[in-house]
Amino acid sequence: MEENEQKQSTNELKKETVEAVNQVKETIKNVDIKNDAKEATGFVTSMFKDPFSTIKSIAEDKSNKNLKFAIIFVIIWVLAEFINAMLNVVLSRYWTGRLVASRLLSIVKITIAPIITILVLSCIIYLMNKENRKSILTTITSVVIAKIPVVFASIINLLTLISSNATPLTSRIGSFCSVVSIVLTYFSTKALFGTEQNSKFIKKFILIYAIYYLISLVIYYLGIYI
Repeated sequence: MEENEQKQSTNELKKETVEAVNQVKETIKNVDIKNDAKEATGFVTSMFKDPFSTIKSIAEDKSNKNLKFAIIFVIIWVLAEFINAMLNVVLSRYWTGRLVASRLLSIVKITIAPIITILVLSCIIYLMNKENRKSILTTITSVVIAKIPVVFASIINLLTLISSNATPLTSRIGSFCSVVSIVLTYFSTKALFGTEQNSKFIKKFILIYAIYYLISLVIYYLGIYI
């Protein structure tokens, strides 16, 4: 019985993934970088004024009106990681003498890490949310919004390319942002599950992250750090 439910969930995920890809493509076509970037900035400001209400509204939104913001934040995150990887390859002595193909592969792995992070965590949440399952796009949007502090940390981390003296500052900001992101992810996931009581949800959230870190360990051996 449980095996059949798992197969059904997997099939639903495959179907929704195809639909999600098409919707993302359509949304990207309609993104106006200048205007939407301004709206995204306003969205971040309003989110940090009242993060929990914003997170809850996103988790309960069936129209996915915040998808364009999620796409913008993912693009910013990926670009920050790409710039960081590119300049590290150019400036670091560690890469001296290594094959060009190896260097390019390392850049690709670092660049796609944010996307894999979002997809892995979103799929785990989606598959475990059996009783109050939201669409995969709603789940992904909620996860991305919860990762905004990490996106901010990736941008700040670019300071280390200017001066190595910035490392103590950026590492602490990065650690702080990671903690904030986990807290936001907790409340975001809780809203997706439609659970009110923390005592009932905390074990499930721990299990979600246990699975996430187990998968991240496997991906680590592929040279991708999430």
